[in-house]
Amino acid sequence: MKEKETDDRKLKIKKEKFGLFYPGNLQRKIDSYGYSFSMGKYGAFLAAAVMVAIGCGMLFSLRWYLILPVVVACAVSLPFLILDGYKQMYEHKQFLDVSDYMEQILYSFRLNQKILLSLKDTRTLFHEGRMSEVLGEAICYIETGCYEKELYKEALEIIERAYPAKRLCKIHEYLRTVEGNGGACEEGIDLLIEDKAVWADNVMLLQEDKKAARMRAVFSILVTMMLAVIFHMVYRSMPEQYTIIYHPVTQIVTMLYLILNIGIFRKANRQIAKSWIEPEEEDEEKLLGYYRMICGFNGKKEALKSFVFAAVAFGIALLAFLVKFPVVAAVAVAAGILLLNQHKIGYRIAYDKVVREINRVFPGWLMEMALLLQGNNVQVSIEKTIDHAPAVLRWDLQRLSDNLKRTPDAIEPYLEFLGMFELSAVLSSMKMLYAISESGNGDAQSQIRILVQRNSKMMDKAEKLSNEKSLAGINGIFYLPQVTVSLQTVANMVVFMLMFLGQMKL
Repeated sequence: MKEKETDDRKLKIKKEKFGLFYPGNLQRKIDSYGYSFSMGKYGAFLAAAVMVAIGCGMLFSLRWYLILPVVVACAVSLPFLILDGYKQMYEHKQFLDVSDYMEQILYSFRLNQKILLSLKDTRTLFHEGRMSEVLGEAICYIETGCYEKELYKEALEIIERAYPAKRLCKIHEYLRTVEGNGGACEEGIDLLIEDKAVWADNVMLLQEDKKAARMRAVFSILVTMMLAVIFHMVYRSMPEQYTIIYHPVTQIVTMLYLILNIGIFRKANRQIAKSWIEPEEEDEEKLLGYYRMICGFNGKKEALKSFVFAAVAFGIALLAFLVKFPVVAAVAVAAGILLLNQHKIGYRIAYDKVVREINRVFPGWLMEMALLLQGNNVQVSIEKTIDHAPAVLRWDLQRLSDNLKRTPDAIEPYLEFLGMFELSAVLSSMKMLYAISESGNGDAQSQIRILVQRNSKMMDKAEKLSNEKSLAGINGIFYLPQVTVSLQTVANMVVFMLMFLGQMKL
């Protein structure tokens, strides 16, 4: 069912993308972001793009029929480039709205501990705009009193659908818990405010880093274009019998080079137009595969497999050496050495990926535990986190919960949690949870405060890890123009050498 929904969503996105080629659809899409866009603006952008494409084609002495594909590539990319520019502004506004909302509703709820009153108080900050409308819908839903299962859950989901921030759901869940169960909420509110501040600061830092990375990518395109132009001028200055600028291969390669640069520029812009508040989708199946591989890893069995593969490679190397193919023999020996250690390499790669993911998601889980511990004991809190826990934690959490049901007073289940990874931060936190479970109510509260203080630093580190993951894609774009200009230069040099050698024969 989930796969079908994902496929339907992807199909819908593809249809929307094709629809953008009609200017009216582009205008409506931008209008939905809250900005105005006219056909006059689109015409001016299109004319400028066509002129730039023609200018680049003429600069590289392309035939008119090869300039045409470059013009088409510019025209096709233009709607997406325009939309990305407006989407970036829209995402910034979304982030500011949800950030202000989260902070204000927490402060308001601390005073009255009523969701409806807090929503009304928070709405006064937003005189107009989407947030004001969404809050109005949620307030109206509560005041009407018609609901299916849970009134406040369904009302707050109206806001969550409009602003799909993970932390927003966490805040709403805590507010509903306090509204339903009562009790003191000051410490939980303080924890959520601190967590929100860490998140907001790191989101802003991520966006600044993305803009800087986009500028580096654009600079890389411009510098490599200048280098390509210099090489082109050199080829033009050569005697006619050696010039390659009108050679079919040079013309086609240059055309492809320009089109690829347009694609690179489009890719760099798309990276900074991503949602600021919606978390990037994680490939949980792949992470679970790495996790299961580590858990079920049999060193001796895998070493035997590697030995068999390596033996085949070494056999090929010996045969190649005997028939006097030294290059093939050398390659086969290198492959054999690699295959002999492939099980260790594979395990290390999987281990590092899982450890990195644990370091990224564990502080978030611990944050949820700290909130649940305000009204539950340790065992119940662990049980409540299992269903929606990150993939790399879920199996160990289930095992921890099962072991605690059998031996609730033992420390061993806590120490065994993710024990195979030997992470000091995890071990220290689990010892703290054991201490909280064994403490009286007063001591437990002081222990929770210590846990929260320790976790705040881990949360900041986890956010930075997530930022690094998000930046990996756009940072890699910086090198793409260097690859394209290198390929173009190599192709031109090969053509020049062939022509030069041809003239020498004559």
